[in-house]
Amino acid sequence: MAIAAMPAQAAPVPGSSVHFYSSCGDIRRHLVKAPDGDYLLYNNGNLFTVYCDDMSSNMPREYIDLVKTGYGANFSQYTAGGASPGTNVRTMFKRLRINPASLTVDIGDLTFASSTRSLEHSGSVKVTSMPYGVAMSCTAPQAPNGTGNIDLRYTPFQVKDAFTVGGASAKGSATVQGKQLVNLAGGGYCGWIAPAPGLYNPFNPKPGMYDLKLSCASGQTMAAPSQVCFRVDSLKGLTARPGPGNAVDVLFHGSPVATTNRGGQVLAPAALSSAWVPL
Repeated sequence: MAIAAMPAQAAPVPGSSVHFYSSCGDIRRHLVKAPDGDYLLYNNGNLFTVYCDDMSSNMPREYIDLVKTGYGANFSQYTAGGASPGTNVRTMFKRLRINPASLTVDIGDLTFASSTRSLEHSGSVKVTSMPYGVAMSCTAPQAPNGTGNIDLRYTPFQVKDAFTVGGASAKGSATVQGKQLVNLAGGGYCGWIAPAPGLYNPFNPKPGMYDLKLSCASGQTMAAPSQVCFRVDSLKGLTARPGPGNAVDVLFHGSPVATTNRGGQVLAPAALSSAWVPL
C-alpha cells in the first residue's frame, strides 16, 4: 500500500492520517495521476517497495528492481547443442514482476528483460527467450549444460522456493548462497531445472507464470537505499511524521524506513542514513 493522506478504504497508520495501499492498482484507483515510479506498499503483513509500471493504464503492474544485472547476473539460459542446434539463448532481467499479495515472481514476464540468439528445440521449435530461474539443455543424457542465475543481493528480498529437475534424462542442481544468490545448472536430452513444483518445456514464456516465491530477507542485508522489505505483523509498529514540503517519513518501531511523498512515491534518497536496512 502506498502512503497517502487519504482515503478511508486503505489501512491507516495508528494515530496518523497516513494510509497504506496494497498494490499499484490501489494507488491508481485513488490517485489517478500518480506517475510510474517506486512506491511503498503494505500487503499481507509485508511492508515493501515496488516499481509501479504503466500507471496511466487501468492495470498497472508491480516490479522489484534488481541491482546485480548484466550478462552474468539474473539470467536464464538454454544451452544449444545436441538435439537443439543453434546458439545459446540467454534472457537477462533488470526487474521482476511480482504479485504483491504473495511476493511470488511472474517468471514469464519479460517487460524488463532482454534475450539474445536463438535455437531449434528438438530441431523443430524456435526458441528465442527463457523464463526467470530456469536452466536448460538438450545436448546429452544427464548433461546439465544449461545455466542460470538468481541474484537478489543488494535487494531486501530472498528466495523462499525450492527447485526441481524435469524433462528426459534430466539432471540439475541449484547452489544457494545466503538465500539471495542461486546458481543453476540443468539439462539432459532434453532437460531443465526450474522453480518447484516444475514446468514443462520452459521456454518462450508468457506472462502469468507465477512460479517463484520470495520473502523479506531475514537478518541484516545490504540493500539499495530506496528498497525495503519488512515482515510487519501489525500496523502498530508503524508511525509516520511530516517532513519538509510534501514529504512523509515512515518509521518502523522508531527506525526510519523510507521517505515518501503523500502519494506514496518513494523519494530519493530514502530516510535511511545508510544502505543497511534493519530487517
